[in-house]
Parts: sequence; C-alpha cells; structure tokens
Amino acid sequence: MPKTDLLEIRPPEIRPIQLEDVPALLRIIADSRAEYGIAERGVELLEPADRALYATYQRQRTLYFVALLGGEVVGGAGVAPLAGADPLTCELQRMYLRPDARGRGIGDALLERCLAAARQFLYVRCYLETVTQMQAALEFYGRHGFRDLQAPIGHTGHEHNDRWMMRTLRASAREYSGEVARAYS
Repeated sequence: MPKTDLLEIRPPEIRPIQLEDVPALLRIIADSRAEYGIAERGVELLEPADRALYATYQRQRTLYFVALLGGEVVGGAGVAPLAGADPLTCELQRMYLRPDARGRGIGDALLERCLAAARQFLYVRCYLETVTQMQAALEFYGRHGFRDLQAPIGHTGHEHNDRWMMRTLRASAREYSGEVARAYS
C-alpha cells in the first residue's frame, strides 16, 4: 500500500517528544524552512534552539508533541513560555509537518494537544511567529482562532519573521495570575 494511503487511513499517534525523535524532527524543520525560503532571509535552517530541541522541552511549563504515522515521525509542535513576556503568555513553537502529512488533520491534532497543554500550564494567551510565505500555515492558524498582531511581542530572537499572531486561551487573565504565580514560583 502506498504511503499516501496509510496517511489517509490511520490516525496519527501524538505523544511527547523522546530523545530518539530529534534527528527526524530536525530534518522536517530544516526541509520545511528550506521549502519556504527561510535561508534566503539570511537565517540558518537549523538554529541552536532547534539542536537543543529535546532539552528545551524538559523545562517547566513546556511540552513538545510529536506526530507519528506507522511509527514514523511526520511532524511536531510545542509550547513554551514566551521569552520577555508576562508569565500568562506562551509561544507555539516549531510546528512543522512533512509535506505528505499536511492537509490530513495531523496539524489540527498537534495544535489541539499544544493548546490543551498550554491551558493545563495556566497560560491565558498563545503567541506565534511565522513568515508571509507560509500562506497555508497562516490560513490554518486563522481557522484556529489566531489573530494577526501589528508587531512582535516578547523576545523570540527571530527577526526574520514578519507575521505575528495571538490566540486567547481563557476568558480572563485576572482569575489565573495569582494561581500561576503560586504554582510556578
């Protein structure tokens, strides 16, 4: 049976990252960035934070999910505190899928797991950055409640990104700010 048929039939397995997932994820990240011309913006296809993928998501209030089909890594996405922002704002990070895994609901499943984790970590808002060339991603995020911002927030270190988006995760930050301070201080 061709691989494409397997993608249509089998639901993806979504689980937290394991160390052995990193090489496949780095290939997916580098290939996706190359596909959308990120290197043409003067940026390395793989950044130091990419190479530290597993270690990064072992910290408090972080989680990276991997999507597998037939035991094969086809993508991933994670959430972490947004550097330089308030403790109620997380960042959706490194959401990438292999081209043959796109448009099949795998991105939906990854994003939902990330947003559920963000809520469990008591985040109120989820921020993301991307580039205009990733039109399908921008439409995807828009369908999932992310709205455009006029400028970046926090300190992601990604000056090459030219699109910034935010989504509310909870109705009110006021009721959770004290709870977050107590839980994560």
